[in-house]
Amino acid sequence: MTTLSGTRGATLWNPVMEDYEQPYLAYGDVSNSSMETLELSEFLPPQRSSSGRLSNFFRFFRKRRLHRTQVAGDFQFATAAQRENPFRQPFRLYILTIFAALGAFIVGMDISLVSGAQIFYNTQFGLNTNYQGLTASGTLIGALFGSILSIFANNAFGRRGTIFFASMISIGGALWEALAPSWPMLLLGRFIVGIAMGMLSCTVPVFLAETTPAYIRGALTSLYQQSVATGIFIGYVVDAIFVYVPGNIGWRVMLGSSMVPAIVEGCGIIFLPETPRWLIKKGYDEYALNVLLSLRSTREQALRDFEMVKDTVLEERQASEGKNLYLETIRVASNRRALIVGIMLQLFQQFCGMNTIMYYVDYTFHHMVGVSRRTAVIASMVAGFANAVFTIPVYWTIDSYGRRILMLFTFPIMVAMLLLGGFSFFGSQWLNFTLVIVSIAVFIAAYSPANGPVPWVVTAEIYPLYIRSECMSISTFCNYMFNFVVSFSWPDMLASMTAQGAYGFYALTTTIGFLYIFFFMPETKGYTLEQMKVVFEKSSFDIARYHWKCLTRNAKRLFCLGVEESHIPSPYDTPWPEEL
Repeated sequence: MTTLSGTRGATLWNPVMEDYEQPYLAYGDVSNSSMETLELSEFLPPQRSSSGRLSNFFRFFRKRRLHRTQVAGDFQFATAAQRENPFRQPFRLYILTIFAALGAFIVGMDISLVSGAQIFYNTQFGLNTNYQGLTASGTLIGALFGSILSIFANNAFGRRGTIFFASMISIGGALWEALAPSWPMLLLGRFIVGIAMGMLSCTVPVFLAETTPAYIRGALTSLYQQSVATGIFIGYVVDAIFVYVPGNIGWRVMLGSSMVPAIVEGCGIIFLPETPRWLIKKGYDEYALNVLLSLRSTREQALRDFEMVKDTVLEERQASEGKNLYLETIRVASNRRALIVGIMLQLFQQFCGMNTIMYYVDYTFHHMVGVSRRTAVIASMVAGFANAVFTIPVYWTIDSYGRRILMLFTFPIMVAMLLLGGFSFFGSQWLNFTLVIVSIAVFIAAYSPANGPVPWVVTAEIYPLYIRSECMSISTFCNYMFNFVVSFSWPDMLASMTAQGAYGFYALTTTIGFLYIFFFMPETKGYTLEQMKVVFEKSSFDIARYHWKCLTRNAKRLFCLGVEESHIPSPYDTPWPEEL
């Protein structure tokens, strides 16, 4: 039988690939290679002949889609029933992922509740634009500290323990916000809530990624962003309900309402198991095996995952013994490349301008477009609803088409909507209102299934286990740092650059993000977490060169020009090292 540690087994796809890549054979048993090739061939998509050229645009893109039965990562070990319906998993797995993702729901509510509340507390406390921006982004300052604190919490208490403590902090922070007698006390409450947000953002994606099978990891890890989007929408609904409360009570109830999901999360997470990878890392092998047996469809799959994780943990423990883990993130080339990709994805997630919409959508409608407070709060529900609904397609696309393709197809739409949003402020009030609604809704429809969940999915899966907490905290720290810069600067940008200049700035940064993703972001779909290192074995420039060559070849095929049919060597073809 072929050794599991030598299996790469990923059929990769990316939007500029010139052909489907053949799956990798196991390196541990050469004599069985022909038999394995025969077994795998029935699950592979049909190959194009060398003379088969694409005759039209739509056929070209239909050829690009991955089949649901395509071999990817540990999917080649799945049963026929699992290949036919990969989401047929134990009920316990879905209970675990739903409760874990509830932590992201708390984050989403804290993001949107301030949008309606600031219309009232700005007036009550007499805040100028600087104080307004600082209050709205106060949670982001706390999240920077929370992301650092999560390193120690994850190592000491595990993923489950960290989520529990973050829930307790969120309850206290929400209560503090609701009872704040002055602006400094309100800002302190926002800071406390932000600490919980940082801890949850670091931990929930990792918790989801470490408990799910590789072939549906992208979909289930995307529950993080789905829960954030749903929390944002519910936050807007709460704002719309309590906007009619007279006096200064309404905005206090708005900000304090986030303690409700935090209480549910804190009570529910204590009954769920810890992630198997963390348990094995801490030496609780028997407990980890029992957890895997309860989270996998078959005993064979649980045993295989247990052996793969245990072997990787032992090897990484030996490799990291006596070393500074933070230095390992930049000293080892593959770790450094993964960290750069993670940080850049978080950068472009924030500098597309999404959170300026989420934090200031009520302010935009009320002060910039000129509609009433109640109309502004109700209109903001459109943005929240679009964010929640349009995140849903990610479950059917991220593990079929891949992470990279979603980003490349949606970034141009976001650029167009940012430009439309900027120029919509020319004209009458109701023309402004209509165009702003349209541009925000379509922008969110493009953002939600791609630039929203993909950065969190990718950063949760690309880092080695022994430095995963450190790298994830760095990525999350950068995310909230960029988020703070964007949110704090938005009121001043509107005052100094006007809406046209501010929206145009984010259209430019989104265009730069598209170019970076096209050239330097590798496709991570189809790898188990233990195999992810192989994606970053080659340099970023090798990946960029490969993407450019494939683009030129596919452009020629699209327009029926002459194409040389020689194979383009892929940087993803790096053999899986036998020592891993």
